Amino acid sequence: MKDLPKLRKGVLTLKEAYGQAMAVTAPLGSVVSTSTAAVAYAGNGVVFATLLGLAGSILWVATLSSYARRVASAGGYYTYSSFATRNKFVAFMESLIEVLAYSVLNAVNALAAYLLVQVLAQLTGVNLPGWLPWALVALTLVYPTLASFIEIKSLMGKIVAVSASLEVALLIVLFAYSVIMKGFQPQLFQVPKSVPLSNLGDAMILTIVSISGAGATTYLGEETKRPFKTLFAGMWLALGLGGLSILLGTYAMVSLWQGSLSDFVSSPQPLLQEALGLSFALGLIVTILSINSLLASNIGTTVSAARILFNLSRENAAIKAFSRVSKSGQPVIATLTVGLLSTAFLLIALGYAGGVQKAFDEISVVVSVFWLAGRIVDAFGVPIMLWRVGQINVYEPIIAISSGILNGVGLFLSFTSPDFFQVTFTLAAIVFGTAWYLLKARYGQVGKLVVDEENNLMTIEEYLQKLKSKASGQT
Repeated sequence: MKDLPKLRKGVLTLKEAYGQAMAVTAPLGSVVSTSTAAVAYAGNGVVFATLLGLAGSILWVATLSSYARRVASAGGYYTYSSFATRNKFVAFMESLIEVLAYSVLNAVNALAAYLLVQVLAQLTGVNLPGWLPWALVALTLVYPTLASFIEIKSLMGKIVAVSASLEVALLIVLFAYSVIMKGFQPQLFQVPKSVPLSNLGDAMILTIVSISGAGATTYLGEETKRPFKTLFAGMWLALGLGGLSILLGTYAMVSLWQGSLSDFVSSPQPLLQEALGLSFALGLIVTILSINSLLASNIGTTVSAARILFNLSRENAAIKAFSRVSKSGQPVIATLTVGLLSTAFLLIALGYAGGVQKAFDEISVVVSVFWLAGRIVDAFGVPIMLWRVGQINVYEPIIAISSGILNGVGLFLSFTSPDFFQVTFTLAAIVFGTAWYLLKARYGQVGKLVVDEENNLMTIEEYLQKLKSKASGQT
């Protein structure tokens, strides 16, 4: 292992792990993007749907915790698949799914920024130059790519963690304001009588995808001190603060609405509209922090996807260039590749759809399909993983299988009526992934590299032997 390229060993703490988890959770960005999309399905039942989404996210993070407390790596989820199934093809396809999901999500967030500014202009009556929204789209792709070259401790601890905490604070303040002005309305947390269950299910899945982004901290395993404990704590801290603030912010969005339900459902940005109704300054603050949230989310996804490509390269499952690191320890070519992929997916979606809103809708479905597919694999791998390490119990498999079933339902709901673009994109990814595996990855050690609690790089076999030796010593 001495000759293999390495990331910076054990330099991160809980603060940075929290920052990475909160980046992909993107609390304010989730409310103005995902929760707003969920309104179209659930109406004012979106608060209850978000509550269900939070419960589903707890199941998913608990499932990830079964892995995170026992194994760590720069490969994250796909290493978990390898650790459980010992199947190269399954592990590799999950690695590809995650890279694609994160790269496509970058494109989704770039289009979300465009739509947000467009709505702001409409609500305020301001005529923006035609180039300005597109410049923002470019910023949403270029800035996270360049920022991901910053030394990871400074990036996550001083930039992302601080901005994400500001989002949480704003959402909690809006919730408090809504309670002061309208009183607490517990009925918003109850099952809505007029909303079909299928619509609630669709809205719930949208919120699950956002809230459970906290699991993205797992890709920092090699760089985090005491990764088994620190990443576990970072995930749950981000889930608690991020998930709760998304729920409270969604409540505030519904509670503060002054118009009819039909107007609420048809509003492109109800939270922004409410903020502007209170004051232009507040509307501007919400807009700026929302865009910042989308930028932070793209930083977190770029960091995650780059580490997947970096780790695959070390395992001889991808080209060697992906394992090249800068002086600050960041994967150089892998990071640039993620930025280029994100841009390519955005251009492909725009080329097919012919408009920003339709392109946003199309690739949002693709993100959901890829993300949920990977989660199902990991969820059903938990019982196998526990058996392999000799720690089988009752409650962890039950939690994991419940999460897998829930994500399976979400996958079905997300892909019930796929159109040409969604089917073609998914099939192209499968064909490309299979070709990559047959030509390159099957000759490598996909998902074999892990680190122990002291961040020492080793193979899974060496790690399991170490666990057995440790268990023998204790007995």
